[in-house]
Amino acid sequence: MSLGMRLFFSFAAVAALALALPLVFFPDRPMAQAPVALVLALAAAGTAGYLLSRRAARSIRETIRVAEAIGRGDYAKRLLVPRGGEFEALAASVNEMARGIEEHIRTITAQKSQLEAILNGMKEGVMVLDAEGNIRSVNNAFAQVFPGNGERVGRRPIEVVPCPRFQSACDAVLSGEGGAGPAMVRLEIEIGPDRFYDVSVVGLHRAGGELGAVAVFHDLSDFKRLDRARKDFAANVTHELRTPLTSVKGYAETLLQDKGGLSPDRVRFLEVILKNANHMSKMIEDMLCLARIEDSPMPAAPPRADALQAFVLARRECEAMAAQKRIAIKSRLPEEGVPVLADFGQLAQVFRNLLENSVKYSPAESFVTVSRHKDNGTVTFAVQDNGPGVPHEDRQRVFERFYRVERHRAKTAGGTGLGLAIAKHIVERHGGRIWVERARGEMSGAAFFFTLATPPSGESPAGEAREEARG
Repeated sequence: MSLGMRLFFSFAAVAALALALPLVFFPDRPMAQAPVALVLALAAAGTAGYLLSRRAARSIRETIRVAEAIGRGDYAKRLLVPRGGEFEALAASVNEMARGIEEHIRTITAQKSQLEAILNGMKEGVMVLDAEGNIRSVNNAFAQVFPGNGERVGRRPIEVVPCPRFQSACDAVLSGEGGAGPAMVRLEIEIGPDRFYDVSVVGLHRAGGELGAVAVFHDLSDFKRLDRARKDFAANVTHELRTPLTSVKGYAETLLQDKGGLSPDRVRFLEVILKNANHMSKMIEDMLCLARIEDSPMPAAPPRADALQAFVLARRECEAMAAQKRIAIKSRLPEEGVPVLADFGQLAQVFRNLLENSVKYSPAESFVTVSRHKDNGTVTFAVQDNGPGVPHEDRQRVFERFYRVERHRAKTAGGTGLGLAIAKHIVERHGGRIWVERARGEMSGAAFFFTLATPPSGESPAGEAREEARG
């Protein structure tokens, strides 16, 4: 029964009792005692109302006191549940709410402690941004990476990390409503001398709004120093080896010019010396070429080139090698040309390296095909052969320096092991990618694919030797 009904019936019962008392004690003069009965009824009803309202007010004050305590964070407070009272259901609901809040707060506190322990145990620096792009928190590793910046919370990222590109990345992730900006931006920044970081800025999204972003800083300084030492070592060694190798080749060629005065064994020895000296010279040239590609800056606007002409030039340079094994190099490129955004010389080198690799591993009297597929602003080139193919477990590593598939090492002529690595660096510097799969269609060996961007206009650069491309 509700509190209002309880009050109504209580007042009615008390009033009825007050009106009935004069009739009991003065039955012979009921009308004369009417004023007295009315006064008694009002007094009884007032007393009953006061007692009931006082009890209700005490319960309400207790409820307010417990609610205020919960609001201040004292989630252990509970209401005393009155048995059979009007506020029994209310007290039970408040107590259940307090228990639920206490459990949620305990869970959130535990999760926060775990998260802080994880973040502070990471080697990578972590910066958390709010929806306005201000720093909310950082971990210990970040404080060690960027020391001496004072209080970081509430400041803009560029005030702590002096890099405009990083600030632009944060703004891009946080831009727009409802996650309209990119979900993640990854960039490499340099902070001070020999301090390089790979930074990933990830947006934190929720339905109906943006929560902020997280930036993770991975230190690349040691890797960069080792990579620079490797490049310097390779460059120094190759330069130092060029002079003695030139002398060895020169003396061997000079001695072989007069074969009449040499015995057959000495001639054979000199030919082996010259062959290996030429092989080492080719390896040195490839290493220097790879170093030049890695160190040369990429132009802001890549030049246009005709991939058909680049292929024709590469095929011409591979003709002698292919003729020795009677291998045909067939073109399936369109005769009107294939315009791409690439450096012509480097694109021809990619074709030449892939063709040399295919010819080297193809069986005699077979053929190699070159084709292309254009799709949505990019063109994909394919160089396919009928050789043994590349095993699945080696397909990622064949583009590494000096890596060769072991099971074919003894069956083919030795190479430098740098051709595919050079092709990979050139393609990736032009914004494309290169990979190897199993050949398709009539081909049964390996299929090397690489992608390049096409010019917006789609016009083919003026060129030459279109007829030579017919396969």
